[in-house]
Amino acid sequence: MHVRSAGALVVLAALCSWALAGPGEGESSPAPTSAPPEATTTPAPTSVVSPPPDHGAAPAAKFSWEPFGYLRLQYLVVQNDPNVQFVGRDDGFELQNARFGVRGKLGDKMRFVMAIDGAVDERAQINTPEGKLKVGMRDAYVDVVLTGQVFARAGFFETLVDPNLEGDNAREFVDKPIESRGMRATEGYQTEGLTPGRSLGAAVRMESEGTVTAPAFGFELAVQNGADEYASNNDNDTPAVSASALVKLPNDGWVVASGRFNRRTVGSLPFRQDEDDLQGTFGARFVAGPVAIGGAAAFTRTMFPTTGGPAQNAYGAHAQLAVRIDGKNPIAIGYRFGILDPSSLLLTDRVMEHTAGAVMAVPAYRMRVQLQATHVVEQAARTLSNDRIQLAAEVSL
Repeated sequence: MHVRSAGALVVLAALCSWALAGPGEGESSPAPTSAPPEATTTPAPTSVVSPPPDHGAAPAAKFSWEPFGYLRLQYLVVQNDPNVQFVGRDDGFELQNARFGVRGKLGDKMRFVMAIDGAVDERAQINTPEGKLKVGMRDAYVDVVLTGQVFARAGFFETLVDPNLEGDNAREFVDKPIESRGMRATEGYQTEGLTPGRSLGAAVRMESEGTVTAPAFGFELAVQNGADEYASNNDNDTPAVSASALVKLPNDGWVVASGRFNRRTVGSLPFRQDEDDLQGTFGARFVAGPVAIGGAAAFTRTMFPTTGGPAQNAYGAHAQLAVRIDGKNPIAIGYRFGILDPSSLLLTDRVMEHTAGAVMAVPAYRMRVQLQATHVVEQAARTLSNDRIQLAAEVSL
């Protein structure tokens, strides 16, 4: 390529030399004349006219978003029962939450939340002392504003059927009330809670954002799969449906009531069986100055259309009182009573809990430190020695 360029330059130079030389060698050059050169007219510059801007085109909308997360670590000590080998005997550290997510919005038209948790406790079977940590989806939904405070929600979310509306990093006690939490493995006879948890589905909801200065009414109508919380699809052809009414009160108080129907299918082929759950829940929280009073109840009636067996009733409830002491590091001290009877078909499975706890906030480090002691009362036919003490630390990211 360089050779060809050099050749072209040589040819161009030769042509220019020949043109400047005029007549050939040996001929006399004519005398120069004084005639003025011909006037040349310079064309006027061409103006380029830009098209007018399109003021009617709206700028492309963008999501504004922010990350969030928190870590909760506890040290758990459970009394060793002398007769039941899977209760107690594994005191130590437990990761309650390793939550990370993002939340965002598109102006006042749309909102979204996506979050995962790396502290999901996975166990091979019921009452197994050893568990494994796994990462699980906790929230993945989009809210589309329909009008005012009414919006449509779709994705993986929790409904208002769980009446305990406090977040993990806002409640006064280390763990959730027994009707929502159930009894965890190694703390007693393992039992599932009564509230449904998260599921895939869609809902229409009306709720005021943030805190309110006067009572604000809301509702929720939801259709969900109703299968296991970590199921990727439904367990049958019938969705779970729920309806909730909500009143938000000043100072982070609320009153909520819900009803839900869910047809569950359990077992393995070819022995699949349908179980119909009809559930009602109620919860309330009132705050007056430094005092917060709250409680919740859940009732579930399960029918067995496949087998035709007798219906089963289950109920659970709690009531609690907490007193806040303001200061540089605010402290709250409280008491909670809880009860859970998971089946009316068994006469010895009711359990009660008396819990005393304290929580101290450390705003300078975005931390909370919690301490609680729980006295567990089982029915006489299956008495256990399973009182426990929990010390937890939480950091908001």
